[in-house]
Amino acid sequence: MRILLQEAVSLENLIAIYIAWIVAKTGLSAPDHPRIHFVTAADMAMRHGSPEDRGLELQALYNRDEGAIYLPQGWRPDDLRQKSTLLHEVVHHVQRANNIVLPCIAAYERQAYELQIEWLREEGVADPYALIKTNELGIYIASACRDGS
Repeated sequence: MRILLQEAVSLENLIAIYIAWIVAKTGLSAPDHPRIHFVTAADMAMRHGSPEDRGLELQALYNRDEGAIYLPQGWRPDDLRQKSTLLHEVVHHVQRANNIVLPCIAAYERQAYELQIEWLREEGVADPYALIKTNELGIYIASACRDGS
């Protein structure tokens, strides 16, 4: 029980640091902390709306309706890639709390990826795109509205 409590405190501290960093970078207001849920790979896939065996590696998800972040069971706070993905999801939480309105859900990804890349560079990662397994084109596609806007 003591270890779980320490991990929860560490996660809360990490989220507080991320919110402060995002606010400093964007000028947005600091929200309350999002709820964090640890779920199975199957639950992550279901929440994402894709089959579990599709080969998609889901690192984290943000549910705008709930204001909650879903992390996979086994999420490790010492893994830089996983920490950066949490930061990415916290960006979505800050966007939501500040009532940022964009033309489509995908458009919220651009800022989240830009801040994730910037944070990784500040952490000393020479090639953040390689670490998070994407590139500028992948981010463009992920953040493009399907109607072309």
